[in-house]
Amino acid sequence: MLIEFSVTNYKSILERQTLNMAASAYSELESLNTFVPDQEDGVPRLLRSTVLYGPNASGKSTLIQALRFVEDKVLNSQKESQAGDAIDVVPFRLTAASRAADSEFGVTFVEQGVRYEYGFCCNRERFTEEWLIAYPLGRAQKWFHRVFDAKVEKDVYKFSTSFLGGKTRHGLWKEQTRSNALFFSTAIQLNNEQLKPAFEWFKLRLRVVDSVRGFSPSYTVQRCGKDDDRQRVIALMNSADLSIADIQLKETVFSAESLPKDMPAAIRDEFLKDMAGRKFLEPRFFHKDVDTTEVVEFDESEESDGTRALFALAGPWLDVIENERVLVVDELDNSLHPLLVHQLVKRLHHEGTKAQLIFTTHDTTLLSQKLLRRDQIWFMEKDDKSATRLYPLSDFSPRENEAIERGYLNGRYGGIPFLKDLDFYGV
Repeated sequence: MLIEFSVTNYKSILERQTLNMAASAYSELESLNTFVPDQEDGVPRLLRSTVLYGPNASGKSTLIQALRFVEDKVLNSQKESQAGDAIDVVPFRLTAASRAADSEFGVTFVEQGVRYEYGFCCNRERFTEEWLIAYPLGRAQKWFHRVFDAKVEKDVYKFSTSFLGGKTRHGLWKEQTRSNALFFSTAIQLNNEQLKPAFEWFKLRLRVVDSVRGFSPSYTVQRCGKDDDRQRVIALMNSADLSIADIQLKETVFSAESLPKDMPAAIRDEFLKDMAGRKFLEPRFFHKDVDTTEVVEFDESEESDGTRALFALAGPWLDVIENERVLVVDELDNSLHPLLVHQLVKRLHHEGTKAQLIFTTHDTTLLSQKLLRRDQIWFMEKDDKSATRLYPLSDFSPRENEAIERGYLNGRYGGIPFLKDLDFYGV
């Protein structure tokens, strides 16, 4: 469960920006849109979803890219980079000071009943600071703190007595941590058991995707192999009024006809060499004849873009709800009708799950549907330095029944494009 994410000096973000998933004192929709995390004390009630609004190029994608960057470095910095490789971090580039400064990232989350605060600073050459604070039984324990000392050109570590392993193991983990890798990732690679719950939050709990187009239908196809799961997928899709009578899987064999006709011959031959004869499962959709009610089979290619997008999303969406994951999606409304987005958000709220959804959208109709609390709505815009600013609707002290969509479109809360008059005809 995500409590808070912050980022400083990354791409369009200059000053520290923080997205907070803690619920406020608002009473509306409390039982549906918020939940109490599995933690003994010190953690507030959390939101099940948060939506981000803002004009194009305001930094919505940057915030999600920052969280993906953290996810990638935790999971892969030790095993997928080599000594001397540059870190693919991009600071805010519109001031000399920020170009020379480190980027900073911090995540606060709950996993297996324990709250963690993890973060790091880095530049293209190295990680310059890294820390992890755990709160077992609600009490802070700074398990490790790593700081690069430029005077001696080496990392200096401090470990608390609550961080298990002793001097021998601590020394091994330090020695094996490269300047361009995280200590967290290295210690996990060297079988640190104490860090595994926190690591598994990044590996198993967090899911960051660029858009709904980033979901492959293969996982939903796999789930449709089980009757109960297939019925759940059908029910989810029919909640969008798609009128699907059934979904069946058909086994097909890969052949040359499966490849685009304009594919270069060399690439085509390589594909055929690797894929020829392989078997695949493809979905077939069945709809009822409007006169006879007999079912009519449709190939996936005959379905609309929206139906295919929802099918690809259905399996992962059910997985997020069932396994209480944190799903972060840029442009959730991409290829999906606004009413379908409403239905998906509503379903998440009504499932009683501790899953969380963070998404960006331009669909303002969500703001007028009584689906969201006032503390679930955030805005992003550029300031006078062309730097991203992230702020919640609650900064404006909105009334419970305020017409938020109208207020947003009228510019009351900011986060909308500033449009200049365009003279298309030169007159």
